[in-house]
Amino acid sequence: MAQPTRIAAALLLAAAGVAGGMAAAEGPAPVALPKDFRSWAHVRSMVVTDPEEGMYGFHNVYANAAALKTLRSAKAPVAFPDGATFVVSIFEVKQEKGLVVAGAKQRDVIQVKDGKAKATGGWRFASFDPSGKPIAIDAASCAACHTQASATDMVFTRYVP
Repeated sequence: MAQPTRIAAALLLAAAGVAGGMAAAEGPAPVALPKDFRSWAHVRSMVVTDPEEGMYGFHNVYANAAALKTLRSAKAPVAFPDGATFVVSIFEVKQEKGLVVAGAKQRDVIQVKDGKAKATGGWRFASFDPSGKPIAIDAASCAACHTQASATDMVFTRYVP
């Protein structure tokens, strides 16, 4: 039962509030998982190999056009426009024949720029199970973790051409 607890903790820290986790005072509609996000630009893959780490897993990061344009500009200070969106698909970490590969999907997390979301640094966060159903998270915890990336408007992802 320790693994589900770690997954729950990861969701609290994810770059990803829907279903009770959305800051109600913000007023915007709940974040929806875009059905076509896998057709967006794939901007990064990475593996968090420490099972004790909250974001443990094999990550594929996708950016919509607004987010991609800002990522590519690389001009400081970084400021993403409203509507810039990142989706991170997180999979189990598997090792096969000396390779680290993505196993079963754990979840999708999403980060959407919304200047009205003042309590969470101008971003809305959400998480979805492998079937696309919302998972309750604490968006304030997501935002608190993302303040580590304040120089890049709370976005950890970097564009690597």
